[in-house]
Amino acid sequence: MKYFGLFIGFVLLSTGAQAHHSFGAFYDMNRLVELEGEIVSVFWRNPHVRFGLQVTNDEGSESIWEMEAGSVNTLQRYGVNPDVLRVGENLRVAGPASRHGLNSMFAVSIYPPDESEIILNPNIAARMRQGGSARLPGELAIAEDAIANARTTARGIFRVWRPVSRPNTGSGLLVWPLTLAGQAARDAWDPLIDDPALRCIPPGVPVAMDNPYPIEFTDNGDTIVMHLEEWDGVRTIHMNPDAERPELDAPHMGYSVGRWQENTLLVTTSDVEYPFFDDVGTPQSPDAQISERFTLSADGTRLDWEATVTDPINFTEPVSLSGYWRWMPGEQIKPYECTLQATAE
Repeated sequence: MKYFGLFIGFVLLSTGAQAHHSFGAFYDMNRLVELEGEIVSVFWRNPHVRFGLQVTNDEGSESIWEMEAGSVNTLQRYGVNPDVLRVGENLRVAGPASRHGLNSMFAVSIYPPDESEIILNPNIAARMRQGGSARLPGELAIAEDAIANARTTARGIFRVWRPVSRPNTGSGLLVWPLTLAGQAARDAWDPLIDDPALRCIPPGVPVAMDNPYPIEFTDNGDTIVMHLEEWDGVRTIHMNPDAERPELDAPHMGYSVGRWQENTLLVTTSDVEYPFFDDVGTPQSPDAQISERFTLSADGTRLDWEATVTDPINFTEPVSLSGYWRWMPGEQIKPYECTLQATAE
């Protein structure tokens, strides 16, 4: 076995702990590890692909390491298919290890027998600055007819958007202006127990907007529906201020009211039934108010997003978030279908 940085002692891993999408809460970039062993199980489902690697250390002791990669959707877009992970084959894996003392790691690169390095996460791979040859994942080709159809049907914001810049609220590195109550709640949060994602409970706004997957806007007249690929999320924005308020289909997304200001969609959201502001335990109260601006560029290819969150119970001042998406003609929203039950092949 080869190790980069600090060695992590072998301990038993809780099987549910990896069903999560907040990298910073689980993995430590200061603990870069490379392991080699036999694949003993594969879980090729969302929210994250996982596989078990049986590793033998220098003293001859065997242990099972839980390896986590990106979601099925992300790997598909990189052109990575399930064939790269076969039970019974030997594999070398490199990536950051658990920051909680678990024998688990995030699989950034894999080295199948007699093949070059296959990078599963280019962004983290760049941060690791690994040497040697590498096969960068390529994106799946989009059919020409899908591209042509998208160019014909796109109207304003009503199209599929791919994220380019995100606020990265789940990194754990951002410092929020927390009240004493907000700080106490965050300090008490245990990512291995308290994260709703461990139970496939989808996030609410605003954290649902901070995701690496495409979104799509659909015009339904009195409402605009926003489809988020991650967690199969659906937000409904009510455009008729005089309409009677309906019962919420997705309380974790709150009640959203929108209006147009030239090429900008202004959205105000309240009554969010979701207790967290981000992926790392920052609390959010039911009194939180979220104001968003979705601004379309003049050429219709870029959508900028700005959000301001006011929550006096947890924040001493309003908090701002921002990001933007690009139009990728022919891109489609894929099913997400979070599943917790692991399966072996």
